[in-house]
Amino acid sequence: MKVFQTLTTLAASTALTAIAAPAIGQTAQVTSSVAGEPDETSDIIVTANKREERLQDVPISVTVLSGDQLVKQNITQVTDLTRSTPALNTAGPFGALSIRGVGSLSFARSAEGSVGIVVDGVALANTSSNPPQLFDVARVEVLEGPQGTLFGRNSSAGVVNIVTNAPNFTTLSLSAHADIATRNQYIAQAVVNVPIAANAGLRVSGAYSQSPQNQYNRFDDSYLRTRGRSGRARFLWEPTPDIAINLIGDYSKFTVKGGVPWTVYTSTPGSLLSRRLASCGVTVGLENQQGCTDGGNDTATEVYGFSGQVDATIGGLTLTSISAYRSYQSFAYRTDVDSVPVNRLNTNSSPTNVRNFSQEFRLTSPKGGLIDYVGGLYYFDSKLDGVNTQNGNILADLPLIGACPFGASAFLASLCARPAGQIQTTSSITTSYAAFANATINLSPALRVLLGARYGHEDVAARTTAVLVPGALTGILGIAPINGTIEDTYFSYRVGAQFDMTRDVMLYGTYTKGYKGPSVNDQTGGGAIPLLVQPEIPHASEIGVKADLFDRRLTASIAGYYNRVDNFQAQFFNPSVSAFIFGNAPKLVTKGVSVSLLGRPMRGLTLNAGVLYNDAKYGNGYLVACSQGQTAAQGCTTVGTGRVDDAGGNRLIGAPKWKVTGFGEYATTLSGAVQGFVQADMAYTSRINFEAAYSPLATNRAAAIFGARIGLRTDDNRYGIAVFGRNLFDTYRPVVRFATPTAQQQLDPQSFAQISGPESRRTIGVSLDAKF
Repeated sequence: MKVFQTLTTLAASTALTAIAAPAIGQTAQVTSSVAGEPDETSDIIVTANKREERLQDVPISVTVLSGDQLVKQNITQVTDLTRSTPALNTAGPFGALSIRGVGSLSFARSAEGSVGIVVDGVALANTSSNPPQLFDVARVEVLEGPQGTLFGRNSSAGVVNIVTNAPNFTTLSLSAHADIATRNQYIAQAVVNVPIAANAGLRVSGAYSQSPQNQYNRFDDSYLRTRGRSGRARFLWEPTPDIAINLIGDYSKFTVKGGVPWTVYTSTPGSLLSRRLASCGVTVGLENQQGCTDGGNDTATEVYGFSGQVDATIGGLTLTSISAYRSYQSFAYRTDVDSVPVNRLNTNSSPTNVRNFSQEFRLTSPKGGLIDYVGGLYYFDSKLDGVNTQNGNILADLPLIGACPFGASAFLASLCARPAGQIQTTSSITTSYAAFANATINLSPALRVLLGARYGHEDVAARTTAVLVPGALTGILGIAPINGTIEDTYFSYRVGAQFDMTRDVMLYGTYTKGYKGPSVNDQTGGGAIPLLVQPEIPHASEIGVKADLFDRRLTASIAGYYNRVDNFQAQFFNPSVSAFIFGNAPKLVTKGVSVSLLGRPMRGLTLNAGVLYNDAKYGNGYLVACSQGQTAAQGCTTVGTGRVDDAGGNRLIGAPKWKVTGFGEYATTLSGAVQGFVQADMAYTSRINFEAAYSPLATNRAAAIFGARIGLRTDDNRYGIAVFGRNLFDTYRPVVRFATPTAQQQLDPQSFAQISGPESRRTIGVSLDAKF
């Protein structure tokens, strides 16, 4: 009934706007331009300010990736964009994203990431940890720095803005793409475009992907395999020249089966954990991708959504309504997280159900007047229900009196044999509403003043209750109820200026006070752990230059930035309670320089390259649990009854100092209607820290990962075939490293684990393309 009511509201609000405003044509959200693939003279178009503009004119650092480039780099997931965007990285385990080093994702159910993900004008909010696959995409825009004035509560670090292809009214077409590669990698994408009338069209697309297998489980002879299945239908109707109605529905299902969730790469020689791994044939080492667990690994997520957008004109103004409903459901059938073939923590499942409804009304002025503006209202309502079950004989290896179970009395041995664990049930409600405006005041043809503001209110409530699992001696986490509510009213803003030094060179400077909403630490709050997590407030300054070169065939930009973030929302692992703790770091600072090049400087050559230097460090006073094995000489001190490290001066988690990405293609006609092409791409990342505390083991060494493609295609792009390679030099580099869960309970005082990504090893494959 709730879903039906939401969909009814969505349809009614969309229809109301269509009836109330006889209007102008579609806005930037329904444009079918192919930014990033210009011909020798065309401009690169983006919608970073929620209106269609040249990239050269936008006073923001933006990395633009065309849909064509995504296909050529085998990019099918949002996390894959880190291979093509210097400022975008993973900020920790399980898909968290960061921009310019700022970003986090918490296990607290009411928390959100710092990087907003927007698809066709709809903010995914707390469902962004599993966004739709990237297929049939016109372009992706990665907006660097706080974007809260236009994009709201969860964009304090930046935004990934995804624009899909719109239907074509004139041509019936079918296109297909397939990749087949080693390590059992498969990608298939298909698109059907159906003209319905001279002013209406339907576009239906689907995708299937299977990531390269990795993380082998020696216990059951299986590899970890991640599969994605997605579909999207997009209907566009322009009943008059001045009105456009855009309806979109999408569905995605992701499954992870087999293998192990992570692998141990360092452990203490002779420890119980080390002996168990060795007895199963696992060789612990820096490039280890093998594990041995007996509890299985089987999870699934389903994500779907509907949105209705109407764009209309009232006296030259564009009125936009976007109504959206999104649902996220996760299912954890089996997840063994103890790294060994005995039941120390075989059950660690967290099924979750999230339902979001959002409504945005926006008014956009025409360009070219004294004031160009975008203003509107936004409402967001989210409801979450989740269950987190942990269960295992985690006490069996712990000494009680003497060694347990060895040498213990029969009574103590019986206690050791009993499981430990709890079942937590969490519900949370988040309500947000805001008014926003962005304006450009054209003081002269060359000089513009930039103003933006957002006034909003956040209301977050979360409650968790817990019971012991049947037969359990104790819980792994506390079972006391957690109940928290936090409200906040905020004002964020942006001020700046632009100056056109010449027709092709623009200078800009901005200052932004951003915002990320509060949350409740609904999984581990209580005692010394903070229950309420305060809002995150960035203060970001940026100055940059953008220039069109080679007769406007190449856009170049350089920007310098300084960002101080107060109350940075961060999560870290506390080995003493074997749990991830969520809270606020008092302050952090990121500062650096970014450079980018995008376009076609000469016929047949396409370039997209960027460099980021980012000095990102925590401020003093951020006390975190000492890393495993950290000594007093390395900053570990005693505060009260705990051992802590002041992380001040340490590099941010997941933030490399240097990152360089590059993509290039050169194509030439070989004979008749056949082209030959060669492509290459590279991503270099300097060392990354994965713990806020000092830990030389929880790091990633610097590495460069290369890819290439060579092939043939027809001049009209109807048919193509290519051979490609990913990670050509087979350079191993894990996605993330962290303290091994349950290692200390298995008498190992210093152990770390890692997650290997799809490009952790080399793959070689073949691509096929066809259009009819």
